[in-house]
Amino acid sequence: MMNKRSSKRHNIFTRITFIVVLCLFVLLMVTMIATLGLTSLIAQHWKVDEDNILLFGTVVLGISIVFGVALSFAYSAIIVKASRPYLEALQKVAEGDFSVRIEDPAVFANFNIAKNFNYMTSQLQSVETLRENFVSDFSHEFKTPISSISGFAKLLKNPDLSVEQRNEYLDVIIDESRRLVELSESVLMLNRLDSTDEIEKDVYSLDEQLRQCVLMFEQQCEEKGLELNVELESLDIKSNYKLLSQVIVNLLSNAVKFTDRGGSIDVTCKTVGLNALISVADTGCGMDEETKSNIFNKFFQGDKSHTTAGNGLGLSIVKKIVDLLDGQIFVDSKPGVGSTFTILLLKGV
Repeated sequence: MMNKRSSKRHNIFTRITFIVVLCLFVLLMVTMIATLGLTSLIAQHWKVDEDNILLFGTVVLGISIVFGVALSFAYSAIIVKASRPYLEALQKVAEGDFSVRIEDPAVFANFNIAKNFNYMTSQLQSVETLRENFVSDFSHEFKTPISSISGFAKLLKNPDLSVEQRNEYLDVIIDESRRLVELSESVLMLNRLDSTDEIEKDVYSLDEQLRQCVLMFEQQCEEKGLELNVELESLDIKSNYKLLSQVIVNLLSNAVKFTDRGGSIDVTCKTVGLNALISVADTGCGMDEETKSNIFNKFFQGDKSHTTAGNGLGLSIVKKIVDLLDGQIFVDSKPGVGSTFTILLLKGV
């Protein structure tokens, strides 16, 4: 981010310098042309002798130079004065104030310097806001399990606890410790994905990949009494197996988590033109419009009561991976009806 700031600042200074040099160059050219023209006209009108024309031209040139220098200084003063708001704004940005905005004075009206500067600061402000929100949300998510572990660890020091109570407290500590591990792994995953520009892709069977992912949740579905319907068209795809598995597993995990006993989950894949379509649908609790518009944001959880386990990073990872795979993800959901996540990926084969 600092490199981008320095680059923007350098571009602004470059433009200002260019304007000053251009003005001085134009003034010098005007002075020379005016001097030559004026000398010629006066010599012809006053019929100056050839012996004195050099002296006369020198005097006129001297006067013109003095006038040109004075005019150049005047223009330079105007430019420097007009540049002062930019310099002050840059100083504020360097101090971390990204809310600063400026307007172009008349002398710079055609260069869109203020427009570009304001765009830069608005982008920096957005990044800073996201960073602050991320730190705040992460601290909250991290603090909750730590507090639980600390609290139940203190309770375990009570020698009068029954075996049942002791095991119950230990189970809470184990669950919260696992939650911390998952949170750390998710944050690390997001960090790796954010720093990844290109990913390796191989050709493999997409339907077989989905079949393997579904097998991981068969037992959970049986225990919860969920009907698992799988309809997979045989097709190959050129993609990243590991990353796409992360996406599928995450969507299946959410489907199982938010679908009540007796519900159903449908997993399908088929060819749509040059694309492979993957769909994970459930008959769970569904989402309202506000939740749908925020589910891919980091740390956002539609379950405000936090009665279901999670850290709000799963779908952020899903969206990031799908983007890296040059795909698209769509959500169709209604409260009390269920949710359907659809992914479109270019087959590439």
